Amino acid sequence: MVDSGTGTGHGGTERLPLRVRLRLWFLTPRGWALFVAGAVALLLAWFLGRRELVNISIFLLAAPLLSAAAVALGRTRVKVRRSFGPDPVITGGSTTVTLSLGHGSPLPAGTALDEQLPRDFGTTPSFSADAPGQAGSAGQRTAYRYRLRPTHRGVYAVGPLRVQLSDPFGLAMRPIAVDRPTPLTVVPPVLPLPETGVLGSTGTRGTATSHHQATPENDDVMTREYRDGDSLRRVHWPATARHNTLMVRQEQFQRTPRATLVVDTRALPYQGSYIGADAPTPIPNFQDAPGTTTPCFDWTIGAVVSMGAHLADQGYDLEVLDESGLPLADAAPGSPGAGNGWFSGPQAAEDLQLSLASVGLKPAPSRPRDAPAEAPDFLPRGGNNPVLLFTGAPTADGAEAWIHRFGTHRGVLVFLIASRPGATTAGLRAFRAAGWAAVPVDAKTPVADAWLELAAQQRRTGVRGRS
Repeated sequence: MVDSGTGTGHGGTERLPLRVRLRLWFLTPRGWALFVAGAVALLLAWFLGRRELVNISIFLLAAPLLSAAAVALGRTRVKVRRSFGPDPVITGGSTTVTLSLGHGSPLPAGTALDEQLPRDFGTTPSFSADAPGQAGSAGQRTAYRYRLRPTHRGVYAVGPLRVQLSDPFGLAMRPIAVDRPTPLTVVPPVLPLPETGVLGSTGTRGTATSHHQATPENDDVMTREYRDGDSLRRVHWPATARHNTLMVRQEQFQRTPRATLVVDTRALPYQGSYIGADAPTPIPNFQDAPGTTTPCFDWTIGAVVSMGAHLADQGYDLEVLDESGLPLADAAPGSPGAGNGWFSGPQAAEDLQLSLASVGLKPAPSRPRDAPAEAPDFLPRGGNNPVLLFTGAPTADGAEAWIHRFGTHRGVLVFLIASRPGATTAGLRAFRAAGWAAVPVDAKTPVADAWLELAAQQRRTGVRGRS
């Protein structure tokens, strides 16, 4: 097994040799040496008038050219299946890549196999078809394995596998791609969070449920006829007298609570916090154009995944939106996860990871505005649902715009992410003045610590998440 090493995997390809970049790839150094020797022999034959040198020069010139023609016309039928274990892989973890080659025709001994990887993944894995026990004879399947250790989220293009076809004398070669790239999804981890009761009361799986009386419009009633096994304490005597039969109170039914997580994906609120390593970096998105992220925005995505998974485990249905009220996953075209913005049940954590793996910041508009864009259908469901807002370092006007958007009657829980000390002061002052619980964090703040601090802020401000 080959270990490709650890890399950030922000994209790029390995720098090609000079011979390839100058379009001289069809001859090997040995072939070019032979060709140059033939040219020199031809010149000497011309100046010295020696006929035997002409014969030698023709052989020296023809041998590499004929080899190049044979390699160019040659075909190889190799079917490649690429698999990852595990897939998706968690950021900072490792995955084993297995290349299974099916040979429709035998590969020449010594054929080089090169797997193309993003530049920052590390050294490109190379294999040889004549390795002991791995000779690619016709009709057989050959397996090669190597390990990747990605350190940044995204959807990467792994491959294609390039085969270096060569002639038996090693005079010419031709690299060809025998398959297409395969997407590898690298997801942020789901970090465990302590039980804090941040969003309120106890519920279906530990915290946060709500109840409401059924209504006639729901084809339900508040009372029903007595059934065997009903407790006499539930008898509704006025209804019993009215209907002249025993009537009992209808059970309250439990409504699944909902929470909304809003992520500010505009670049402007984060720009004031750029210091050192906090500068924007590309985030791969397979065959789509790469997005842009920063360590602070990566913290935001990781926190949304962890907090969302925690709330889903407590019985919440989650709605994850961007600043304009659209599903956050829409910011990553081609994302393999859920795309309607709703996450619930046992699969919520995995769906969150997949959907947000390649989400990046939106490009800054030509005329920047710190206020969130207007969206008439923003938060159309459940006006009393608890809201968690994730933003960068907004100005006082930007914070007031958020307060105007949600209204002071709603208790919003806010995370402000910035690496520059003091960048969040104006936003914190405005949010807390509105009665919201607001917590400043940076890219190195443990998510669990931020979650505990939010609970402490909630207790101090009296903000309660309603569902």
